[in-house]
Amino acid sequence: MSETAATAATALITQGLETLEAMAREAGLVPACDEFFFLRHGETAGNASRTFQPLDEPLNAQGHQQARAAAAILGGASFSRIIASDLPRAWLTAGKVAAASGHPVQPEALIRERFFGDWIGTPSAGFDWRHDPPGGETLATFVARTLRGLQKNLAQGDRPLLVAHGGNLHVLRGALGVPWDAAHTANALPLHFRRARQGWIMVALSR
Repeated sequence: MSETAATAATALITQGLETLEAMAREAGLVPACDEFFFLRHGETAGNASRTFQPLDEPLNAQGHQQARAAAAILGGASFSRIIASDLPRAWLTAGKVAAASGHPVQPEALIRERFFGDWIGTPSAGFDWRHDPPGGETLATFVARTLRGLQKNLAQGDRPLLVAHGGNLHVLRGALGVPWDAAHTANALPLHFRRARQGWIMVALSR
């Protein structure tokens, strides 16, 4: 890909994410808690090959290792409960954290990744979120569904851990007005969200 084409592709990716996050911000999210944690699932074969994934895509070997490392990091986080997308890649990741923490995992279908319909199995590199996949979920439907799931599971005054997907993280950040940073979408990177005087703050956790 030429430098010009790469620049144009990056611009489309950015514009798509800005549209997604603006939709989430306009709809709004009002957590009852003052802090919570978010964990994207570990790596899958689809992540590694940059293809749209089927619903039943599991973790690959690297993903299992990442999930165990995240569980070790979250061991000192003192979260109160675990809520996870019921798709295998998120559920398996949450299971590693549950085994290390002793907290059971509550399934939540509302925080599944966007369903990409006819695009499943095709390359996802350079994806523009504004495009709606044939046979799949529209962006508006995905954003609204994710926000319902987030609002439902952040409605208590405790410190929950949400284990979900990259798309859900984009919706969450948009709704709370947290600045974009591509590094924060890494697989199995634990994130700590905290309400501050100037708004919500997101910090990546590490050993």
